[in-house]
Amino acid sequence: MSSPTTIGLRMGGVSSTVFATQGVFLLGNAFYSILYPSSVATFEGSSLTGTPEGAVQCIGLTSLALGTYYLISSYQRHTAIMVSSVPSRLLAAWVMHRNGGNWTRVAGFEAAMAVVAGAALIWDWYV
Repeated sequence: MSSPTTIGLRMGGVSSTVFATQGVFLLGNAFYSILYPSSVATFEGSSLTGTPEGAVQCIGLTSLALGTYYLISSYQRHTAIMVSSVPSRLLAAWVMHRNGGNWTRVAGFEAAMAVVAGAALIWDWYV
């Protein structure tokens, strides 16, 4: 059985694959938001419609940091960081859902990613 802190650099893991996939998605979102903020701010149906371009870029920088941390954590198989993402994403989903409107779709995505990450972590722990 693996250590509760890390799964191990040489050992594969479903959770690392899931986490890396989420990291790549975050990096894509980050680069698009940073490079094309006006597109994000004017995209019909977007949760960020009408947001100033500078604010969109700042949100993109947050996605850049998170995506980078997700990829590093998946490479290192750092279970503690992966586990901490589950309640963080659930909290984000709750806050976004309370804001209503288009944010409810983002909340659904966050909740789904928390469930997928949690299931992958449980899989790796017991299999």
